[in-house]
Amino acid sequence: MSNAIEKPVKWGVMGTAGIAEGCTIPGMKKTEGCELYAIAGRSLKKAEAFKERFGFEKAYEGYEALLADPEVEAVYIPLPNHIHCEWVIRALEAHKHVLCEKPMAMDGAELKRMFKAAKDNGVVLMEAYAYLHSPYIETLKRIISGGEIGEVDYIDTAFITQDYSEDFRLHKEYGGGGILDVGCYCTTLILSLIDSPVSYVKADAELDRNGVDHMASALIGFENGARASLNAGMALGIDTSDRYDRLFIHGSRGYIRSDVEYNMEGDMEFKVWVKNENGERIPHMEKVSAASNYSLEIAQMNECIRKGADPHVSEAFSVKNMHLLERILDIVGYNGARKSFELDNGCMIPAVGYGSYLSTEGRGAQTIKDALDAGYRYIDTASFYKNEEQIGEALSGCAIPRQGLFICSKVWPSDLGREKTLASFEASCSRLKTDYLDMLLIHWPKDDRNDAAWIDKVRESWALMEELYEQGRIRVIGLSNFLPHHIRPLLETAKIKPMVDQLELHVGHMQEYALAYLRKEGILPQAWSPLGRAALLKDPEVTKIAEKHSVSNAQLLLRYLVQRGIPVIPKASSPERMRENLDIFGFSLSEEELSYLSCLPPRGWSGEHPDL
Repeated sequence: MSNAIEKPVKWGVMGTAGIAEGCTIPGMKKTEGCELYAIAGRSLKKAEAFKERFGFEKAYEGYEALLADPEVEAVYIPLPNHIHCEWVIRALEAHKHVLCEKPMAMDGAELKRMFKAAKDNGVVLMEAYAYLHSPYIETLKRIISGGEIGEVDYIDTAFITQDYSEDFRLHKEYGGGGILDVGCYCTTLILSLIDSPVSYVKADAELDRNGVDHMASALIGFENGARASLNAGMALGIDTSDRYDRLFIHGSRGYIRSDVEYNMEGDMEFKVWVKNENGERIPHMEKVSAASNYSLEIAQMNECIRKGADPHVSEAFSVKNMHLLERILDIVGYNGARKSFELDNGCMIPAVGYGSYLSTEGRGAQTIKDALDAGYRYIDTASFYKNEEQIGEALSGCAIPRQGLFICSKVWPSDLGREKTLASFEASCSRLKTDYLDMLLIHWPKDDRNDAAWIDKVRESWALMEELYEQGRIRVIGLSNFLPHHIRPLLETAKIKPMVDQLELHVGHMQEYALAYLRKEGILPQAWSPLGRAALLKDPEVTKIAEKHSVSNAQLLLRYLVQRGIPVIPKASSPERMRENLDIFGFSLSEEELSYLSCLPPRGWSGEHPDL
């Protein structure tokens, strides 16, 4: 029985980028069952030139015209990274199947929106990693799964290409940089060959004055004990065709060395060393012949469209890879301010929440209603704050659906231990008038400095929180005021790693060692007291930079943290201040300003320490 597509799929290409011209469109022409139907570009002249050169039936000026053509069934999108989300969703909503160039999204939130749009409109969406369709990758997987080199314990790979004198890859706002442009090949290859959750990431990068990475390195640990490293970037000659690709896979019985380039086609070979009975490593050559990866990619999309096959690059794989890329970008300081942060379990935490400590003493529930009216969707509280009933009153009376809110509470140290923590959780839910919490944190590790049994109680509480998480009664479990020496002993017994750690963080008290540790462990840091009390709101050094951006000191201090990848929970009493604290996304701090603020002497500390 033939696997050929009986009715060709009518493809439209949205853009005249180099990857389309040199790789994907030639691959389409080689693909049985693929009809080159329409090409669209910002310039009709260029679109017409592509039409004549490649044999498209139609050429359009502007992408809207292509999406309006009812004959177009599938769309290939090779646009700059920062506009992928907009045009992918518009194509999906026009009921077109979509193949979008990598990286398909700028972050996990965009990716989530795109795949939701695909499901809502009943069409196929796949991220374009053409090399993953190659028989070369299948051969590597066969060798590993067959046990020929034993259990894989280490993978090293590199993709380094040319530097650019002027290119979108040099601009952060376009999603440029080595990690997103070529490092994504390295991460997808590693994740394709190691089937285990990521346990830690360490990374560093060379950033230019605009914060774009020209060269980056990362070390990735996996829960099964395997490790991987990567080097990626644009560090070779200016505007040349030079590149460097590398792959090394080490196993318990042997290893693989390969210099095969990503997306290479034709005849390829690489060496495999395997131990014999005497423990000697004997090499042999593996040879693979591959057609165009881009043709294989289009053929697989056609199978999905016509025969209902599952995309080879699945939604789950794309999401997993984006999570890893985001962790690397966060660690190296690439990511700017985000309006929300996505955890590895898919939960979204707003970048700016409302800190409710002492906020309801004057006007009660009305203060929380004001915060909701101002635009807050994350309300942070704790059993210790004694205001959960007032918050519950405000939430139950608002028009915002429960799933549109993010509610966090905390367990006080005197309530640690399994039974006490369960009672505290149930009481918080009752007072807040909800049957689940979006996030529950252990408020402090210790009752006092002489609490010798603190870790046993914390472990008991954590085990209970893990159960509640698995039951779906808590969406995110985490810690508050835990430093590295508190977290390490918890990790020895935890089944689920803490997802968030809420610390006092602000200019003048950034706890950099703790931050670096949290980044390494993949735990999201979150800032309480992000304004550092009144001292920083009138600090002349802060004021000098705030005036330059025509913002308040509070806005500058919050922007500083969020731009460093740290969500914040500021307090405010008046509706005006509430709105001001949310309005931090219309400006950006330079690398020099971030550095200056990070290096200011200590100031604004509350004096509270979890061990004292």
